[in-house]
Amino acid sequence: MRTFRRCAVAVLVALPLRSSWSFANLNRFPQGPQGPRVRSYSRATAGAGEGLPEDVSEWPAGELRKYLEQRSIRHKDCFEKIELVDRVKDAIARGVPKTLADTASPEASNAKAPRRFAQFGELVEIPSPAEDGVFIFLHGFGDSARGFVSRLPNLLQLPSVRYVLPTAPSLGGMRSWFTQAALGGAAPSSVAVQESVNYVHHLIRQQLARGVPGKKIFVGGFSQGGCIAVQAALSFPDATLGGAVAASTFLSLGGGRSPVTLSDANRRLPVLGCHGEADGVVPMSAGRNLVETLRSQGVPAEFKSYPSMGHTYCPEEARDVTDFLSQRLKRDPRELAAMSAKELKALLLENGISTLGCFEKADLLERASALV
Repeated sequence: MRTFRRCAVAVLVALPLRSSWSFANLNRFPQGPQGPRVRSYSRATAGAGEGLPEDVSEWPAGELRKYLEQRSIRHKDCFEKIELVDRVKDAIARGVPKTLADTASPEASNAKAPRRFAQFGELVEIPSPAEDGVFIFLHGFGDSARGFVSRLPNLLQLPSVRYVLPTAPSLGGMRSWFTQAALGGAAPSSVAVQESVNYVHHLIRQQLARGVPGKKIFVGGFSQGGCIAVQAALSFPDATLGGAVAASTFLSLGGGRSPVTLSDANRRLPVLGCHGEADGVVPMSAGRNLVETLRSQGVPAEFKSYPSMGHTYCPEEARDVTDFLSQRLKRDPRELAAMSAKELKALLLENGISTLGCFEKADLLERASALV
């Protein structure tokens, strides 16, 4: 009994002291309208140097996929949780930064440009659940990436394509890929043009780093954006790309046929030129000159025109661009044959093709033939 009383007294003495310490130290934390602001860590935002809240092997599969998706790391081919865990651990070990924002919608996400390209505007990416290729598309003068977020996917109807939509710098209060003066006659060697070309090269390298084959990466643009897109694609030195689209654009509105810089990897890059015959902003002759200049340099370029189309787009042009991309996104039968059964299964599921009833690799190959 005596021992019990001593313990009770000790507790009563200690309680005021403990409470006094707690409330005194509470004032040291930043206060918000609802009390102290406490920094929290989420699984999706955890990374190298941030202090993980727990072992990643304890995360639910959905959290693991979210973590990988926010860093543009492929995960659709992971069927077991352990595979997701391994990829997340590898990403953390390599310090892979987030490329997609936490607040991004399912259709579009923003990514920050490195400091060198800080003058460029918002970068919007529209991912695909079954990614067969990437289309980097540059807007026209005075527009932005947001102008094509819903427009481009609806026009092209290519659900297996990831769209990467950059935004030009603000020059003189207007979004422009090069100076406003250059709108009346763009010189391919101008500093502004070259900086925009370098930025597109950076975006292409980002996709290559994600594991996308060069042949599955396409670059295109409208008007001023098309001028940059063609030069960037043809001069890209690191890998052979899939193709380029030049919509209602030019190489030089001032006339003449200045040669385009061609890299060894892309001197035979397919180019599709599209132009409205009623274009009152960029004359159709400028678009035709672009294609003829490329042909004179040995580039396999084709030109399509549309009788009643002005400086805009039309369903016929959308069909031509869709055909141009889809023909080059088809799978090589040899590529399919070289894939493992697991890879084939992932490919079929990503393209919405059931794998039920497939017990042998031959069964999966037969169904994958629809992708050829």
